[in-house]
Amino acid sequence: MDRRAADQDCRPAEAQAGPSFPPRRIRPYAVLNGYGEQLATFADWSDAHAWAHRAADEPEAILPLEVEDRSQRITRRIGRGTCELIAWTIFTKIGGCEPVEESHPAIYEPGEADPTAATTP
Repeated sequence: MDRRAADQDCRPAEAQAGPSFPPRRIRPYAVLNGYGEQLATFADWSDAHAWAHRAADEPEAILPLEVEDRSQRITRRIGRGTCELIAWTIFTKIGGCEPVEESHPAIYEPGEADPTAATTP
């Protein structure tokens, strides 16, 4: 009989630590075209702003371009010869979902069926 402590984790060290992901560069400034499609992201606000002004001057640009700074909740709306500052505001907060009291949601591999789902004969 195995006499390990009840709280001892016997998995390999890499399994205990969980998945590891490569470090990502933080690029919080996004430039979007007039359709809302993301064109580029930048780590520096001034780089994003300057790039958007150059891109707005291109004849095929879908205007207006917007440079979003989600952390400061501001957007620069850029057109040919224009640059507007848009400060975001929250008019009201509307209640959302009630918290769910599940400790760990089920995780399934791609293509695997949910064993708790109702099946039809």
